[in-house]
Amino acid sequence: MSVSDTAVAVAAVRRHATPLVRDAVPADYPAIRHVIIAAYRQYAGLIAPDIFSPYLADLLDLDTHARNGRLIVVEADGRISGFGAFYPDASVQGLGWPPGWASGRALAVHPDARGHGIARALLAATERLARQAGAPVFAFHTASFMTDAIALYGRLGFRRAPEFDFDMAAHYGGTSAAPITAFAYLHQLAPAHAACA
Repeated sequence: MSVSDTAVAVAAVRRHATPLVRDAVPADYPAIRHVIIAAYRQYAGLIAPDIFSPYLADLLDLDTHARNGRLIVVEADGRISGFGAFYPDASVQGLGWPPGWASGRALAVHPDARGHGIARALLAATERLARQAGAPVFAFHTASFMTDAIALYGRLGFRRAPEFDFDMAAHYGGTSAAPITAFAYLHQLAPAHAACA
């Protein structure tokens, strides 16, 4: 079942726009890469280039994300404004998640579209897919320097799971001595049939 078949449309703060969440197709890849680069460029000066470059390359590796999961986009005002990868088996990411958990990866919202429900729509869609897949937990990481994202996840009720944090500097092979923590967040999920009841 595709994301669009689940009727995932979320009302935006802007009256004239209703974000539409759908599965991505290869023709969307240039727009997705544009959104990821625009969303993450603000962090380029916060971490060492030998960490940021492989981190960004990982986020932009749409072929790997598609091979291991599903690519989801959000369209608003006729253009792709958000992106996220859904992994039905979080463990394939190699980031310490247990087998059977689902996860999100590379969540990105174009800076021009922030504050209009794009991230909420992406997270709602990926959680819906996780429930449909029968995953007991939906989990993801965000970097410690992404303070706006951290605030959003708290408002949405995601629970911190520090036992699954990891050091981005070590993971991406940086020579920097200072660790950079990737914060783990999760939601315990009710089974899909229970969520609908």
